[in-house]
Amino acid sequence: MSSENFSGTFVVVEGADASGKQTQVGRLAEWLRSESKSDIDPGVEQDILNRMPGRYPDPTMDKVEDSVMSGVWRLSFPSYGQTPGGRVVRSYLDGELGNREDVSLEDIIDIFAADRKQFKELIREYLEKGGIVVCDRYREANLIHQLVDFEGEEWEEMLDYIKGIDADLPDADSVFYLDISSEAAKERMSDRDKDIHEQDFEYIKKSNLNGRRVAEHEGWNLIDGERGKDDVEGDLREEIRKLL
Repeated sequence: MSSENFSGTFVVVEGADASGKQTQVGRLAEWLRSESKSDIDPGVEQDILNRMPGRYPDPTMDKVEDSVMSGVWRLSFPSYGQTPGGRVVRSYLDGELGNREDVSLEDIIDIFAADRKQFKELIREYLEKGGIVVCDRYREANLIHQLVDFEGEEWEEMLDYIKGIDADLPDADSVFYLDISSEAAKERMSDRDKDIHEQDFEYIKKSNLNGRRVAEHEGWNLIDGERGKDDVEGDLREEIRKLL
């Protein structure tokens, strides 16, 4: 549970690439809106929406489908071209800053963290006012993807370092990790445009293994993401009901 004792609820869905995070976050947002689970006042929600950074949320974006309505904020990271911070992330993932090896690990961590920090106070306010946030990737994603080349004590030290970068962000009430094999991820991504991470199958394998390791280390809820969408959603709903 969040240490800040918000009246709202904050759920994060993490997972390997192509594990179904975006699909499940969309389904959960629709379900929570239909169940009228949020306590936030519509006028307060609109005021927060009016203060979002950049053009967020931009309904013309093809990478994300974020929205703030009916007491539920469907939030995704990276924010890509919608915000200043998101555009830096997009440039990195599109290879405009070079290959992954051309950018220092510290810079990569900071690039992704800065995108999230644009929303720090707005997320906190939305939760304080009783809203529900369902997030596709959050600060936990840096642990999944930036620890892949470390082992032993170095892994532990880097984990603490990365967590420290994002320590000022609001805590999630629960983090769910959708677990799929690297082979399943590769098959699911076969027909889509890939960023510099997704083009590297060895990186996908390492991030999958590291993702499970981090999830177990941090006590996240592990969900078998290789099953049908309805089964995965059913498990997520069951756990989220316990939070509401």
